[in-house]
Amino acid sequence: MTKTAVAIPPRNPDRPLDLAEERWWVAKVKPRQEKQLAADFYHEDIEYYLPLYPKNSPRPGTTHRRIFHVPLFPGYLAFSQNTPHNIYRSGRVVNLIEVKNQRRFITELNQIYFALQCNAPLEPVTGIVIPGASVKIISGPFAGIEGKAVKNTNGTRLILSVESLGNALLTIDQRCIEEITPNI
Repeated sequence: MTKTAVAIPPRNPDRPLDLAEERWWVAKVKPRQEKQLAADFYHEDIEYYLPLYPKNSPRPGTTHRRIFHVPLFPGYLAFSQNTPHNIYRSGRVVNLIEVKNQRRFITELNQIYFALQCNAPLEPVTGIVIPGASVKIISGPFAGIEGKAVKNTNGTRLILSVESLGNALLTIDQRCIEEITPNI
């Protein structure tokens, strides 16, 4: 008898993060345990969000490529509970990170959620990236998203930061952004 794999959604329930009824926390997990912990949370009906992005991988011996969905922030999983309980039971969690600034965390992670819902070309930040000016996307499907602009040989990219998790890069047309002037 074969076991059928059930696809676990990256967000459960599938709604914006600001609609969570409890506080957000971040679980630092053991290597390659993000999806397994998400499955545990899914079956225990714990609200969570695991941002995933598509990654191409060549099939050995062929010119075909497979697409895998891998964590945008490797080693981390955001979940919502007022007081975390039974989190270490699975043996997958190394540490818990308390999100002190809930409003900022939700705003930043909601931008990632929104961008991925719109199939944005997001990818993790690798290496050293020096951010530029604070900008806001003013037109197109990602209008309203804010971040730091970075220009490189691939064009203009936007760094989307999430406190406690890290950064992601969004490739964007420079004509769709404007610099944000600081309030004085």
